Amino acid sequence: MNWLRLLAAIALLSSVGCAYDNPTEPSVRPADPSVPSQVTLGASPGSGTSGGTAIVTARVQNVNGAALANVLVTFTTTRGSVSPVQVATSSSGAATATLTASDTADVTAIAGAVSAHTLVIATPPSGPTPTPTLPLSFLNVSGSATVGVPLTFGVSSSAVGATWVWSFGDGATEQGTAFTTTHIYNHAGIYTASVSSTSATAANATITVTDPPPTPAPTPGTGSGLTAVLTCTPGTHGSATAKTACNVTLTDGGNPIGGGTVTQVQWDWGDGTAVDNLTTVPVNAHIYANPGSYRVFATVTATPVDVSKTTKTSTAIVVP
Repeated sequence: MNWLRLLAAIALLSSVGCAYDNPTEPSVRPADPSVPSQVTLGASPGSGTSGGTAIVTARVQNVNGAALANVLVTFTTTRGSVSPVQVATSSSGAATATLTASDTADVTAIAGAVSAHTLVIATPPSGPTPTPTLPLSFLNVSGSATVGVPLTFGVSSSAVGATWVWSFGDGATEQGTAFTTTHIYNHAGIYTASVSSTSATAANATITVTDPPPTPAPTPGTGSGLTAVLTCTPGTHGSATAKTACNVTLTDGGNPIGGGTVTQVQWDWGDGTAVDNLTTVPVNAHIYANPGSYRVFATVTATPVDVSKTTKTSTAIVVP
């Protein structure tokens, strides 16, 4: 009877039928555009005096590649320090901080669940270029001098091939490669002289210049040459009506001789001018442009008898 049972089971299944449940596909949630999806990190190392620092910039974007503003970015570094440690992104999605380090550092920027890192080479800052040390120089000159007498100046220095600029304190200057020079002061006074060069340090010295002692008048009846004594009455500087007037008196062999024996007088008024510098008589007058102390020189040529003779004299004056 087993076959009867089999037929009954088949009939039962046919009457019931077969049911099939088709599963539904799970739903996919869209990505949140306000959530950081990508972080890129770049750096701009400083140089020169800004060496040892770098500007690091993190840019935050969403899943669509758009910049995200107001996202807090945290910076970390394996060397040195970053300031500030946390920065909110700007409207362009950028957050900027400064790295300070003495060597290459690995900097990381973290925004939410995403991060990025980069190696930053920080070069130590370079200091100012040191100023080279120049060789020393020393001005060698006497502290006292006389009007009209050449004074020797020298410079001591280890500088090689230097061009020296001399300034004598009276307005006169000179330039050359020689280590010595001379200068004549025309007026009494205190002067500060200096010597300088681009190849050495500068040096200076103070010089006191005095008038020469007056020439003593010859004793009558003594001597055998022509002598002269110069007498001047100072005028007022710049005045044509109050000139400085000078007169030369002569003796020959100690005996006075007249002015008619004079053939020529060369005048040096001590102010560097080339006017009123030659006469054939023992008197002359001159206008000084500036007040001050001056020394007047007169070189006199005369013929007392039948032989031409020359002598020189000077005197100091003060022109108001």
